[in-house]
Amino acid sequence: MRAYIPKSFQRDAKQQGVSEESCKEAVRKVESGLIDADLGGRLIKQRISRDNLSASRGSRAIIFYKRGQVAVFLHLFSKNSKANLTKKELAEYMKLAQSLDKLTDAKLQQLSTTKGWKELEL
Repeated sequence: MRAYIPKSFQRDAKQQGVSEESCKEAVRKVESGLIDADLGGRLIKQRISRDNLSASRGSRAIIFYKRGQVAVFLHLFSKNSKANLTKKELAEYMKLAQSLDKLTDAKLQQLSTTKGWKELEL
C-alpha cells in the first residue's frame, strides 16, 4: 500500500494543523474498513484529526483510494468551514479520480518525484 500527499494538500495540512501521522492514521483506518463516506468512483471522505482535536472535531479529507494499493490525498477542509463538497467540486474530483485510476505504480512514483508529492511511510 502506498499513500501520497500532493503539494497542495501538504500546504493545506500545514495551515490546518494536520500532521503526517494523522494522515497515516486515516489510511490505517481506511485499510481496516473504517471509511467515513464512500463518494463513488474510488473517492472517499475521511475524518482526520488536527492538532489536539479528535477526528470528529478536526478536518475532512477527500482521498482517491484503491484498497491495498494506493491512497492519494486530494483535498482538505475543516468541518466548521464547510459541510461537504459542492456538486461542481465533486464532479472535478471524480474526473481526477478517473485519471488517477489509469496510472501505473511507476507513473505515481514519477509524480511523487517530479511534482513534489510526498510518499507516506506506512
